[in-house]
Amino acid sequence: MKKYLVISTLVLFLFSACFNQEPKEINLHTDECTYCKMVVSDRQFASQLVSDKGKSYPFDSIECMAAYAYQTPDLADKAKLYVADFTQPVQWLLLDNADIYRAESVQSPMGLSLFALPGQETMPPEIADAEQMGWDEIINFVVEQWDVKQ
Repeated sequence: MKKYLVISTLVLFLFSACFNQEPKEINLHTDECTYCKMVVSDRQFASQLVSDKGKSYPFDSIECMAAYAYQTPDLADKAKLYVADFTQPVQWLLLDNADIYRAESVQSPMGLSLFALPGQETMPPEIADAEQMGWDEIINFVVEQWDVKQ
């Protein structure tokens, strides 16, 4: 019985390691956006959803991730959402720890001008027209702008 318990615990531990919700590396100019199918080409605007099973869904913009989250709420509610740090694009930010902005002076790949900075980060001086938006507000904005259907 003790042997069975040890083996069961080990198997559960190994399976839980398979379901890691950490962000994965996105391969620029190779990986395809899950929502719009364009190739991810600008790391500053990349984002990804990592499911509760550990599967990564890459996006070429925050806009695409918002539209996908709107269309797949069951998946998105259990997932971890990550956005690239606009000023240090190799850094992934958990959406809960990021501030999302919209600024016409910033041109994101899908045209809605959304970008992310770490929470409480100072805005780069060259971006004077930034407006901070919450996640629900972003989803509503994208759905309205793109007429996204559920």
